[in-house]
Amino acid sequence: MILYLFKSTMCLAILWGIYKLLLEAEKIHRFNRFYLLASLVFAIIAPLVNIEIAPSAESKIAAISRTLDARPSILNTIKPVQEISAHQDTSWTKYGILLSCLISVILFTRFIYNLFCIYKKVQKNESISYQGATLILLEKAILPYTFLNFIFLSKVDYVNGNIEPELLSHELAHVRQKHSFDVLVLEMLRVVCWFNPMLSLFKQAIQLNHEFLADEAVNTHHKNITSYQYLLLSKATQATGISLTSNLNFQITKKRFIMMTKITSDATAFIKKAICAPLFIALAICLANIQLTAQKPVNLKLNPPPIEISLKPHVLTKDDVNYQNATILILQKNTFPIRKKPSELTEEEKKMPMKVLYFEKEVPTTAQMKKWEDSKMYGVWLNNKRIANSQLSKYKASDIANYFTSKLAKNAINYGKHYYQIDLMTNDYYENVYLKHVKDSPMLIIDLPEKKAGN
Repeated sequence: MILYLFKSTMCLAILWGIYKLLLEAEKIHRFNRFYLLASLVFAIIAPLVNIEIAPSAESKIAAISRTLDARPSILNTIKPVQEISAHQDTSWTKYGILLSCLISVILFTRFIYNLFCIYKKVQKNESISYQGATLILLEKAILPYTFLNFIFLSKVDYVNGNIEPELLSHELAHVRQKHSFDVLVLEMLRVVCWFNPMLSLFKQAIQLNHEFLADEAVNTHHKNITSYQYLLLSKATQATGISLTSNLNFQITKKRFIMMTKITSDATAFIKKAICAPLFIALAICLANIQLTAQKPVNLKLNPPPIEISLKPHVLTKDDVNYQNATILILQKNTFPIRKKPSELTEEEKKMPMKVLYFEKEVPTTAQMKKWEDSKMYGVWLNNKRIANSQLSKYKASDIANYFTSKLAKNAINYGKHYYQIDLMTNDYYENVYLKHVKDSPMLIIDLPEKKAGN
């Protein structure tokens, strides 16, 4: 959970930074609106995406080989390891979750209260249909502001004709472009992720973008930028005080006035828009959880540990496999394995006994199959494909030819989702896929005797 929150926050920070550096100062307001909303959705979804690539039979053998290079004694532990009890949450984590939920409830209550206040104004005051919107005439003197399809006005100013056409055009632009929906979505996100500071920055950027869009609509219709700017300055001291509404007094700064006369060339707009596509792709790759194996073997540069190999008798022999296509591992006490091709062997090595390295049949018990249905403890792969743990109920223990249990390292991507990976092979897959691969591209072991002192 902490990793998800970190990824999501960092994603929002990067996307917001790109927006401030490249996009905000350009007159591409509709694209910027899409960018900001897409950034919110992307930052929520991307860290949740899991791309799981199950290792093929070939890559499993390669993984064993790589591990042998680092830890030759691994052959002692290729069978199921002892399992541990489920991970227990600490009490402080539970209290933290409860506190977070309590704060979210308080913020949600405030959100609902603000909606209720707006609803009461709509119900208690006179309303008039106007160019696809609804004017709500309030008794007190206020500046026009908008929420959803409602434009709130001072009744006295409206009756006396004191509301400038530019102000109504501005509010109509908010209504027609449905800016309130953007704010509602963002407020709901802030209720759940109240601790994320980037959401406040995104709210400011989105609301300022709304003002750019509304200003653009006014100037397109009335075609008098200077007059409109003086009008905005004359209204700058009034405020509505309701954060869910769109109004004329949000951040009347130098940015809005500069934007009214800003000209962005088509080439500049195209280049800056085009930069965003690879940005999202790169972030998606960085944020997605790509699971290649349960636990990646690491080539540790250590002093050679003592080699103690104890292989069970193998059913397959050298005569059963494609010897010319084999990889030969030569093992000797107190040194790393040497990998050779058959053609590279000495005459003496060719005469040495060779064992085929592969997984023999090992059928699990019914109790093990039932235990593996626990998705919090086990991740299950069947015939090199990830399956839901519940699908194990479709198989009998006798349907399984071999199983392999590996414990996830704490730095593994899926650690916490489950703690063990179970790799299963059905009888048909074992005979017709796995053994066929072993025979076609075998790995043979030569276990050299320990050299005597003085030799």
